[in-house]
Amino acid sequence: MSAASARRSTATPKLASPAASEMIGIFAKRNPQTSREQVEAMGKLVAEFGAAAAKLSPAARRRLVARKAELGKLIAEIVAEPEVAPEPLKLAPKAAPEVSQGEGLGPLVSAADGRERLAAYATPLKVEAWAGPLAGATELEREHGVARSTLHAWQKQGAVIGLLVGVRKHAFPVEQFIDGRPVAGLARVLETIGDPRIAWLWLREPNPALAGASPLARLKAGAVDSVIEVAQSNFARG
Repeated sequence: MSAASARRSTATPKLASPAASEMIGIFAKRNPQTSREQVEAMGKLVAEFGAAAAKLSPAARRRLVARKAELGKLIAEIVAEPEVAPEPLKLAPKAAPEVSQGEGLGPLVSAADGRERLAAYATPLKVEAWAGPLAGATELEREHGVARSTLHAWQKQGAVIGLLVGVRKHAFPVEQFIDGRPVAGLARVLETIGDPRIAWLWLREPNPALAGASPLARLKAGAVDSVIEVAQSNFARG
């Protein structure tokens, strides 16, 4: 046998102290006339003493047994000590709120002056920057096979989205077409929202109600009813 094996074989196994529930059961069985409250208190105390003693070394436990007569006296002294009530929590006095004054709204300006000031702050943004690729009627006919007359009819029916890029000229987002036809459900979305620009902005933005997908992507996947339901929820008219 190796030295390590010899040490393991002679090592003192760890003691397992009875749980409080076990001790309560023992006291309840031995003291059937005692109240449940007292039985539980005794069981918990004995379990605590046992757990503390089990953690001691064998030599320490032997010294404790040799001086067991002193344990009763020590417990009596602890119980006899007066209880110290906790000091009440003292809250710091509330500081008076600081009163301050802002600069106010300033003088009123006319509507024309307000529009002029707002224009000075605004940054011009091209339609393509937020709408994606656009195409006019000529380009759609040449590149995507959409006849002008058909495009005009779709626009009149509200089946396609046309964005005003000048005084009268309309450009059409290319992403709304699949195989030369408007995406299914586009007309219902436009009918629900009303404004073509707002509708197209909404269609291209990720929507939390559609698991983060854009409504346009969901329309292309065939989830028309789900998109219309979200559109009606987002643009409910009171």
